[in-house]
Amino acid sequence: MAVRGYPFTAGVLLALAFFTSFFARATEQTQTPELTFYLVRHGQTWSNIREMTVGGGGNAPLTDKGRYDARSLGLGLADVPFIAAYSSTLGRAIETAGYIVERRNLSPVRHLEDLKDIGWGEAEGGTVDELTQRFGHSGNDFLFYFGRWDDAHFHSPVKAETMYQFRQRFDSALRSIAQRHQGQSGNVLVVAHSSLGFYLQQFRGDAPLAHLSNTSVSVLKYRSGRFQLVDFNNSDYLQRGREAMEAQGAYHVVLLANPLTLLHQRGVIEGLTDSDYTQAGLAANQTLNRRFHDIQPAAIWSSRLRRADKMAHDVFAGRRVAEVAYDDRLNELFVGQLEATPLADLAADSALVSRGQITHFSPAKTGESGQVAAWRLQQFLNETLPRYTPQQGPVMVFTHPYIMRAFAERYVPGWRDDNSDGVKIMELNVNNGIYSIKQAETIKPR
Repeated sequence: MAVRGYPFTAGVLLALAFFTSFFARATEQTQTPELTFYLVRHGQTWSNIREMTVGGGGNAPLTDKGRYDARSLGLGLADVPFIAAYSSTLGRAIETAGYIVERRNLSPVRHLEDLKDIGWGEAEGGTVDELTQRFGHSGNDFLFYFGRWDDAHFHSPVKAETMYQFRQRFDSALRSIAQRHQGQSGNVLVVAHSSLGFYLQQFRGDAPLAHLSNTSVSVLKYRSGRFQLVDFNNSDYLQRGREAMEAQGAYHVVLLANPLTLLHQRGVIEGLTDSDYTQAGLAANQTLNRRFHDIQPAAIWSSRLRRADKMAHDVFAGRRVAEVAYDDRLNELFVGQLEATPLADLAADSALVSRGQITHFSPAKTGESGQVAAWRLQQFLNETLPRYTPQQGPVMVFTHPYIMRAFAERYVPGWRDDNSDGVKIMELNVNNGIYSIKQAETIKPR
């Protein structure tokens, strides 16, 4: 065969066939949709710290570190554009996923039952030590309690879900996600549990079963019905996010509490009981209005009690600022049966009278302790501040005297109350969950 006098040898024909086939395959690969699953283990929980066997049958809340790391991971993954996000139906995974995507313009996280943790059976809610004592095998000897991922006939000594059963349902969950995004290419976030490692073992050859770190990332490619593991138990994204969090600098928080109400004037305990401000209280709010006139806050938060809400609106009256947002955790200490009781009826050594440690306050029957009140204010700050950046300005928080004192006693090193009556202002720097005093003062009534 020849074209215009040039003979085609067998070698030339073979070469043409090879390149034609090569470019055809390359074109097919380019056109075939590919999903990349970023599989994340949830942040640290209290059950992790206590080494409890809490799996698919229960939940444990994230620790402060778990929340911080989840948000850090969100920053570490900032350059990864996700087309969708999924989590298991367990709270620790849902919470972690929410923190990772909170600054993204993304559809709500979908929760899938088949993504939840492996079930511990009769051992659910126990501890590693209890299992070790009962069976002589560490509670972390997962092959003993769950079997191998490819062993369909394993029987768990604690009637746990087997690794084989878990692998099947988790695989089904991932394939259902792939089906939902059929024809699409892109990255998909999936937040689940340490049992991710059990599922991924099938892709790791003869490698020993490995522990997955909290907020670690493993990556699976999915194309034409097949998975390929390309990254496993990677903590680099978390470290990158932690560095980004540190680089943002400290948050500026201003806590304010105005006790100058009618009930306070009459010497009555005012926890969740509410009353209007006295003329001195209203004047103090106006003083703060002038003081913060040039401040542009990142956010304004208030308790749901009327007196705090009134203070927030008075302080920023006539200003174009963010709308006031509300959270029950900013409410005053609930003193139970002591609500609306005259202070004169209390013992002289009561923390509510003597200005002693509010964190030592414990109600006789109903109510909450000072420790609990301090904790809920701390939880509010830890969960709320990362919604903003330090560069946006101070976060203004309108709360109440007892809870503010309890929080400062418990979480702010070096804080000292001047024991004077008046509006309390506490300015804090907050970095990585650590609180330090920037300025604290009392505006005394006139």
